[in-house]
Amino acid sequence: MAAAAYNATLILKGVNNGKVIHMPMSCSDVDTQFATFPDGTSDLNLGSDQDYLIVDLIAVTGGTDTTSIDIFKNNLATSIRIIPKANLNTSNNRQFQGNPVGFERGSKLKFKQNT
Repeated sequence: MAAAAYNATLILKGVNNGKVIHMPMSCSDVDTQFATFPDGTSDLNLGSDQDYLIVDLIAVTGGTDTTSIDIFKNNLATSIRIIPKANLNTSNNRQFQGNPVGFERGSKLKFKQNT
């Protein structure tokens, strides 16, 4: 199949002040490639002011060549796997909505696409 790039929005929430951040991400739908963010890099650097929770991920479609995304923290695998097609904008029960995932302040996150 031919890779079909898609966009998603990662929604984070600050643990201390409840500040919500909507972070657009672009997925190339190519195995072993990392998603990119608006600054053109594959690194999402969390602020040093507080810990953060991923409270939602909203995918517009999903890949045709890739089926999942692994989250890396500070260049180490976390064993947290995102299934983009389970997080479509039309889904009422996306992966992180009822089960947010926390990360320490200052963490560097990367999102690696897999077949």
